[in-house]
Amino acid sequence: MRNTLFILIFTLLIACEAEDANKGDSLYAKQKYTEAVKAYNEYLELHPTHVKSLYNRGRSYEELKEYDKALADFQEVLELDQKSTSAMLSLSKHYYRAENYEQSLFYAESAIKVKDDLAEGYFWVGRASHHMGDFPKATGAYNNAINLNKEYGEAYLYRGAIRLQEKKPKAACQDFNQAKRLNIPEADAAITKYCN
Repeated sequence: MRNTLFILIFTLLIACEAEDANKGDSLYAKQKYTEAVKAYNEYLELHPTHVKSLYNRGRSYEELKEYDKALADFQEVLELDQKSTSAMLSLSKHYYRAENYEQSLFYAESAIKVKDDLAEGYFWVGRASHHMGDFPKATGAYNNAINLNKEYGEAYLYRGAIRLQEKKPKAACQDFNQAKRLNIPEADAAITKYCN
């Protein structure tokens, strides 16, 4: 009887803990980012090293444009889990947004070293390299992103931009049209300007 009672209490505690962890995720999915942050804060008070909650709180901060707080969470995730490709890619995006392309490239390449089939990793290598003027590296990265995910519309769009600079308008327009088919809004303007 005593063992049964212990198992029942233990099971209830685990269930409540899982529910608390999922509360923030549920609010995030509903785009209630402020409430999600509050839920993650409450959960992290008791579980300060719960990587998933730290990462998701960082994503919530990102949606709220509280980039410094998001950065702190992504860095903490990486300290706790040095192989977190999600944190690496979020850091790559963060530094890209801050126009620190070297750091953006570093984190994107770090993610690919951990997991070499990350289309998003190659995409961010492409974006950072593109801004740094290394067009061959950027093209190769966009190609890799597309090879891994044929639906990666933004990779087509930016590869098309490089092809324009390389004086390859036919190939550029093929990429822009593919980006348009994949519902990338900027593709329409590129097609109008360069392909008609």
